[in-house]
Amino acid sequence: MTNSSTGAERAALADPTSGLLAAARAIAPVLSHAADAAESDSRLTPGAVQALRETGQFALGVPQRFGGTELMPADSLEVTAELALACPSSAWVVMVSYVAQQIAASFGERACSDLWSDGPDVALCGVFSDVGAVSRPVGGGVIVTGTWSWASGCHHAGWALLGVPLPEEPDNAPTRGLALIPASDLAVSRTWDMAGMRGTGSDTLVADEVFVPHHRLREFADVVRGHGLPQEPLYRIPPGSMTLVSMGPLLGAARSVLRLTLDAVESGKPMAMSLYARLADSPSVQTALAEAATLIDSAHLHLRRSAESVGAAAVSGTSPSPIERARVRMDAGHASTCLLQAVQALLTIGGAGSFAASKTVQRHWRDLETAARHPTLHPGLAKEMYGRALVGDVRPVSPMV
Repeated sequence: MTNSSTGAERAALADPTSGLLAAARAIAPVLSHAADAAESDSRLTPGAVQALRETGQFALGVPQRFGGTELMPADSLEVTAELALACPSSAWVVMVSYVAQQIAASFGERACSDLWSDGPDVALCGVFSDVGAVSRPVGGGVIVTGTWSWASGCHHAGWALLGVPLPEEPDNAPTRGLALIPASDLAVSRTWDMAGMRGTGSDTLVADEVFVPHHRLREFADVVRGHGLPQEPLYRIPPGSMTLVSMGPLLGAARSVLRLTLDAVESGKPMAMSLYARLADSPSVQTALAEAATLIDSAHLHLRRSAESVGAAAVSGTSPSPIERARVRMDAGHASTCLLQAVQALLTIGGAGSFAASKTVQRHWRDLETAARHPTLHPGLAKEMYGRALVGDVRPVSPMV
């Protein structure tokens, strides 16, 4: 495998997204081969992590001035979807790192230098909640103690972006904040034992009296409102709109199930308990395939629409309207529903044999069903946001809009 981890090599690409997609296809056999071991150990294998790092997948959200790719959301969707064809867990870890990098880049030049002065290929993990964390002020920063669950990719991350309460004046409630903490200052507690996305290693991070300097702290509200952000368009996109990139791994997982189902149909597999010699001869199978393929295409079209509109607004320096921002969340929630429905239909075509422990299809199904329950992809909440925006109801539903 060619090592393309240096910023100079990536900068030479005329189209970095095309290069990253080609790299994702090149390492697909490595990721696919390692997927069973990742599921068994509830974390990515060292070989998979090395392949991702060497092909620049952990630098998608790093500023170009530090040698990163600085991909816009529409491009990151395509890259993580391609990775998910081989291993949705690998794609999820890359996606989480990308989102954390996008926020981390807004902390200022000194913090960025802390993260990337030695090179851009530094994976990040992140948990925005500050539940279970406490902090106290000291000279030059704060001391943080706490635990953060479901930190996807924490075993391979160099840094963590974590929610912390920022101390205020006595008698005032703490302010919700975010802190950048080196992974070397944190311990990992093995708590991740889920039916799907097992390979993400989304275990619990533990901090015990960790010092965080002021330049690696930000108020969460400032991040959400876009205060003091860099000039690069990517870093002006609010976190609520960035949630749509979570759909890349789900899109790739559904596409993989469609591909595997079509392979089974084209192999001449008979339709059990029927007079059809081949699944391909059954009108019901043909209809289900058409519906599933269209649902997956529909999900992609909705995601591309939102990702491109978010990127265009960032480039132009404009602020999307409340309706436009709520529609981003609606598109992500709707896409999630489409993919779940598509895979349900495809599994029915494959029959009970699809659920054999040795079948890749059932692992992708479990990954998709688990990832689709991420709170940022909740379709009901997305409908509330969009419906309120459409009728001019300004009551907040979530800070991540």
